[in-house]
Amino acid sequence: MNATDHSLHAHKQGDAKHSHSKEVSNQNLLLIALVLTLGFSGVEGAAAYYANSLALISDAGHMVTDAAALGLALLAQIISRRPPSSKHSFGFGRAEALAAFVNSIAMLALVAWIMFEAISRFYDPHHVDGLTVIIVAAIGLVMNIAVAWVLSRDKKSVNTRAALVHVMGDLLGSVAALIAGVVIQLTGWMPIDAILSILVSLLILKSTISILKESYHFLMEGVPLHIDYLQVGTDLKMVPGVLAVHDLHVWEMTPSFPALIGHIEIAHITEWPEIMGRINTMLLNQHGIDHVTLQPEVVGMADKQTQDLDPENETKAPHVGIHQGEIFYVTCASSDGTHRMANHAWGNPSNSKVLICVHGLTRRGSDFRTLAEAMSQEYYVVCPDIVGRGDSDRLQNPMLYAVPQYVADMACLIKQLGVAQVDWFGTSMGGLIGMVYASMPNSPIRRMLINDVGPRIEPEAVKRLGSYVGQPFAFAHRADALERLNEICASFGAHSPEEWEIYNGPMLVQKDGLWMMHYDPDIAVPFASVNPIMAKAGEMAMWHAFKQIHIPMLIVRGGDSDLLSAKTVAEMCKVNPYVRSIEIPGVGHAPAFVKPEQVALAKEFFS
Repeated sequence: MNATDHSLHAHKQGDAKHSHSKEVSNQNLLLIALVLTLGFSGVEGAAAYYANSLALISDAGHMVTDAAALGLALLAQIISRRPPSSKHSFGFGRAEALAAFVNSIAMLALVAWIMFEAISRFYDPHHVDGLTVIIVAAIGLVMNIAVAWVLSRDKKSVNTRAALVHVMGDLLGSVAALIAGVVIQLTGWMPIDAILSILVSLLILKSTISILKESYHFLMEGVPLHIDYLQVGTDLKMVPGVLAVHDLHVWEMTPSFPALIGHIEIAHITEWPEIMGRINTMLLNQHGIDHVTLQPEVVGMADKQTQDLDPENETKAPHVGIHQGEIFYVTCASSDGTHRMANHAWGNPSNSKVLICVHGLTRRGSDFRTLAEAMSQEYYVVCPDIVGRGDSDRLQNPMLYAVPQYVADMACLIKQLGVAQVDWFGTSMGGLIGMVYASMPNSPIRRMLINDVGPRIEPEAVKRLGSYVGQPFAFAHRADALERLNEICASFGAHSPEEWEIYNGPMLVQKDGLWMMHYDPDIAVPFASVNPIMAKAGEMAMWHAFKQIHIPMLIVRGGDSDLLSAKTVAEMCKVNPYVRSIEIPGVGHAPAFVKPEQVALAKEFFS
């Protein structure tokens, strides 16, 4: 296929750029090579100076450059193992390619110097001690063969391969120096020293340019060299149920880790899980791509959204003011009757892009004020007070304070909003609600950020929550109440007094002259009634639900979280291919998302 399919590149309104950890080479190989190379470079450098041999000088120069190259490669390996952070959500895997690129540039400079020096020696011959060259070059040849053998055991890393090019250059340099020494010792013909130096430089140049082009291609996020971009697009269009493909991008986030993002047009959103499964199988089997993020689009939906946002269409729909945290209500049903659920809203209510933000066990919708203000330019952001909290009603039967009721209430809210799809941000309990809802057939959730929670809840976190949920909390002075609440929430991370006021201030309500928590203490009743057998059964059910979710998910874990362990996150990523994760250091359960860098994480994922 030679013709370019421009439809694969085309962007439509709402198209997104999406963004894991990676395989790294064996650091021990680089360390061994570094020690051997660095140990011999000094010896060869001194011998080169004594013998006055350009071939030996070039070989010694290679050795010194190799030591630096191997050091850079080793440093890159160490850096690439660092986990993703709030400022580097992809991690540091590109450090390897960057080191390979720098190494190649250094080698080009060295080749240029050797060739210049060799040419100058044709006009100004230098006397060379042939015997010294023979001895040192022979030792260097043996050492370089050993180093090359060590590095050749890692064939996957472009960084290690770049270092190997340096060593192969040394090996050829040692051969050339050995030949030059023999010729000079036997015939006394000095020009052979410069001639062989030029020949070796030309051989090294070819390999260096190859590594330079490959590392440059990777750093510029080019399509992996082993993947046919146009064929990928064609194969996607051939998957049953796919009507069209656009905004398709294929690249490598880290070496040997191809990724794909794009938009897929389909006829009915209910068909998406089956279509996505067929796409994943095809991409893995035919192209070796197993990191896939695709956004489904129902045919005609994008055009409708464009019309809704077109100023010329304002006469067709009444203009509604921009919301800035106002409270609205939706009527929901339970086995005990009806109740109202309050929700805080930011942004344009006519915006068809809706972000639902759901809080934790003892929190309320106002938690997301900072995040909602940041997201309201792109989304209509709705942050409910789950029933029993904040401005929502209390339930007569406390055993209804459970995820099934919460999911039913969220379905009522989304129905009232009148949208087919929503994005979901769920902190702690809000994440559990989102996981259950997203696992259900015909779920409206399009993509989901799960903030510090998973199918498995650590026992220590349960004990900690039980120590204060529903326990007496009453203070005569608001400042004392806020100080105590800040202590309870210390694991959320370090915050300024202003940030604590924004985040925890709405949690306090005044009743009968005392400052108390905003929620119904009875929310602790079902929480406290859970025994180990029930907890295990619930965990198994949550794992089953989590495996059924077929939408892009980002798991955010507080680095010091006692509720979501790193082991659980790893298992979540293993059992569900739609997941990626990131860890925020210095924060426990759970990141509050009032810090700019945390808000930026959410914006990047949802934008």
